[in-house]
Amino acid sequence: MWWACRSAAWGGCSWTSAWTVWHWLAADLGDGLRRPGPPGNRRGPAVKRWMQHTWVKIIAVALSLSLIAAAVALVLTGTTEPLRGVGETVSRPFSRFFSLVTDKLRQGGDYLKGVQALQEENRALEQEVAQLRRAARAGDLATEENARLRSLLELQETGQDLTFTAAWVVARAPDNWKGEVTLDQGTDQGIQAGQCVVDEHGALVGRVKEVGASWANVTLLWDPGFQMAGQGTKSGVLGSLEGSLDLLSRGELALACLTEADPVSLGEEVVTFAAQGVYPSGLVVGTVMSLEEDPGGLTRSAILTPAADLNTLSQVFVVTAFWEER
Repeated sequence: MWWACRSAAWGGCSWTSAWTVWHWLAADLGDGLRRPGPPGNRRGPAVKRWMQHTWVKIIAVALSLSLIAAAVALVLTGTTEPLRGVGETVSRPFSRFFSLVTDKLRQGGDYLKGVQALQEENRALEQEVAQLRRAARAGDLATEENARLRSLLELQETGQDLTFTAAWVVARAPDNWKGEVTLDQGTDQGIQAGQCVVDEHGALVGRVKEVGASWANVTLLWDPGFQMAGQGTKSGVLGSLEGSLDLLSRGELALACLTEADPVSLGEEVVTFAAQGVYPSGLVVGTVMSLEEDPGGLTRSAILTPAADLNTLSQVFVVTAFWEER
């Protein structure tokens, strides 16, 4: 008989709670229907207002039914088979519902863990790619520098006794009427004003204009202030290598002070010529592309395209010492 008492206790409590909630809802519905609304409205709007304000109570009813089902399942655990079947039948939908919710929550947790793992893996891969790119850039720079040094070594093997100091271009003149660059080496590395600057192939880039302890300004070939002696390799004609504003905009320079009798030809290579040993002879300057009459008509100039690519300078070499037999 003990299970009957327990059944009565649980059942009575549960059904009393349900009856109380239903009575509460019915009373609230009657009040909502009797409550006067705005002028012109009838019971339809009253029911709508009741539904809008009592959804929490509806949820309470659902929870009460769940409690009733749980109570029946607990009470009928020790009963006979038919009664136990009734309890299981009543509680099975709710058990399935809660089991479904639990499974969905577990699946959601597993999904979030998977997303976090993928995000961490993605960050690790991005870091690895960034490191590989840095290594690739460093490798490319090392390869380029190695190629420049090999070319410079080949230049030294031609018989010219030259001593070089490598330097990097760190700045360029910001205006369009000056052709100058700044290097990251200076007097501490043996650089002095007037020294020649070449690229990795030994082609003349310009001359050092002014220098500090750890920097140097270089005047490029086509700058209006550039001037030194030059010589045609085929004709042997001597002239003055000069830049100008007009030639600067065209990326060219001139071998000036030539006469009509000077047999300079198109395509001829022009090199430096050192009359007093201030700078080395034989540094390649450029190639004759055209001949132009000077404004006075007494002389003419050979227009040269520089052998060095002055627009893409990165690493250059300053001739800090040289020796040549006269």
